[in-house]
This record gives sequence, structure tokens and C-alpha cells, in this order.
Amino acid sequence: GGTPVHYIAAWDGASWSSVGSGMGGFDNPYVLSLAVYDNLLIAGGAFSSAGGGTAARIAAWDGFSWSPLGSGFSNRVDALTVYDSKLIAGGWFTTAGGNAANHIAAWDGASWSPLGSGMGGAVGPYVEALAVLDGKLFAGGQFTTAGGNEVDYVAAWDGSAWSSLGSGFNSTVWALDVFHNVIIAGGNFTASGIIPTAYIASWARIPYICGDANGDQEVNVGDAVFLVNYIFRDGPAPDPVEAGDVNCSGDVNIGDAIYIISYVLRGGSPPCCL
Repeated sequence: GGTPVHYIAAWDGASWSSVGSGMGGFDNPYVLSLAVYDNLLIAGGAFSSAGGGTAARIAAWDGFSWSPLGSGFSNRVDALTVYDSKLIAGGWFTTAGGNAANHIAAWDGASWSPLGSGMGGAVGPYVEALAVLDGKLFAGGQFTTAGGNEVDYVAAWDGSAWSSLGSGFNSTVWALDVFHNVIIAGGNFTASGIIPTAYIASWARIPYICGDANGDQEVNVGDAVFLVNYIFRDGPAPDPVEAGDVNCSGDVNIGDAIYIISYVLRGGSPPCCL
């Protein structure tokens, strides 16, 4: 609106104004993400100062002045959200507050901590997008592992561990949001597993009976036969695939068919799908 601002501005319904003296410190500083946490406006991006003071890629605005959040990050912050009463930051960084944190970290109001072992697996991994739904934190970006597990560009954090969302995607996730209680992902991808997705897709976990591989609403010998057909004869997959992982190995294989036989015919342990 003609008012000098430095990479961040406020709109009051009629005009734009600066937010303190804004950000600086690099040849080309910028703000990439915003969130509200503990009644503070949090800004993340690629900058080393905020309001004239040192702020390594993240800073908090209390309505009057900017302040750092700990010692900040080793590289830029691309995404911010709030989960489990903590501020979550995702980006290109590998340290947060001086601690190892592979591209994602949590701020509890006093210090930064990693979320498991974070993300990796891809060339130049980073977290680009965050969202929260049903008590889980979802992260998308350029990575193929999370917490050491294969996830393919998108993953879910339940407070203690990372897990995949189905087959993930075949390329980078740039955006995540929640719409009608469903996670929506946008990005550079064109498929999720064998399903064409054309740059945008939705994720909604389908209720299922653990062990009901053939979808007949029961767990019986027919499910073991269904799995054998899937594994050895290129038959149809369980829908969802997780319904066939009855021994919680993280994969569907002959061990799951044997597990079902043991459960149905020998009174073995019940299916324990992840």
C-alpha cells in the first residue's frame, strides 16, 4: 500500500502497516510461514534478524516487538503449525536450538526438540507443509523416510512415532490442509501408488476390520486364501492394504496368511493391524 515494510505486513481492513521493523540480515531475506502460538505471532523463513535483533530464521511478535525463539535454526523454516500445545516448525534445517532436528522440530515455550529422528531419504530433504487432524500431525515435503520408516513425501506423527499414509506420492508435497475432516495434499506428484492423482489428492482413513482381507466383514480362512492369491498370484490387494497386515510387521506377506490360519483354526493371537 505504499508503506515501507520489511518482508511482513499487517492489514487492518483498510490499509497495510509495518510489523515493527520487520526482518533482515541476509542478502535476500524472506518470510515463508506464519502461525499463532501462545498469543504470539510466529514468523519463519530465511532471515537472521527481526526487529533489529538476532533471530535465526524464526521470531515471535507480541504486538509491540520481535523476539527470538531460542537460538533458532540452521536453515530456513518453510512451515509452522500448532500441535499438542507445541509450536511445530518444518523446513530445510538440521538443527533447532542447537539440537539435531532433521527438518522438523517442536517448541514447548522454552526449548526446541526433535520429533523422532525426523525426515530424510531424498536428495536435499525438507519439510514444506504441515497440518493437524484427529490428534495427528501431518508433514509433507521432499523426503522419503520419516523416523527411519519409508513414507514417500508425506507422513503422520502420533505423538511418539512417524508412520506412512498409504503409498504416499511419487514426488514433492508442497501444501497440506484440512477440508471436511479430510487431509488435502497438493504438490508436484502425479500418483499415489498406482492411483493417478494429478497434483492434488485427499486422504481419509477407511474403517476396516483387521484381518478382513477380502472385505466380507469377517475374519476367516477365506482371508488367508485371499492373501495367498494376492502375494503369489498377483491377485487383488486388501482394501485398505493395512487390513492384511495382521501380524503388524509393516508389510503384507505369507506370514500374515499363516497368522490368520493360526488365529481361526488354532485359537492363536487375534490380528493386530497397525
